[in-house]
Amino acid sequence: MKPSISISAELPNRTNFYCSVHTQRGPKELAGLFAPPDWRVRKCSWKDYEAQSDFAEIVIETTDPVLIHGAVANVEVNCLRIVELLAAAGLSGKFECCDESGSLMLERRFGGT
Repeated sequence: MKPSISISAELPNRTNFYCSVHTQRGPKELAGLFAPPDWRVRKCSWKDYEAQSDFAEIVIETTDPVLIHGAVANVEVNCLRIVELLAAAGLSGKFECCDESGSLMLERRFGGT
């Protein structure tokens, strides 16, 4: 039986995190970075994956770049938990965070060039 992950009540009702990862790896390989016990990952379409934690529900899709997007609680802080995981795997890209109204509040690059 898989461990249950309780989704935070702070999770917004809309996507507020967007990330593009420049890599030849596909969604399946990136989904493998999101490991238990912090994450639960499942295939949600023919090629896409969904990762859930107590602070986020994200989708990992397409290739070159791989797109990661979804709802993240306390996005200014928790987006870094996602990005640090990607950077630690030697990946690079760009991410954006939006506030409740959908306005851009943070935009940064991560990893190498």
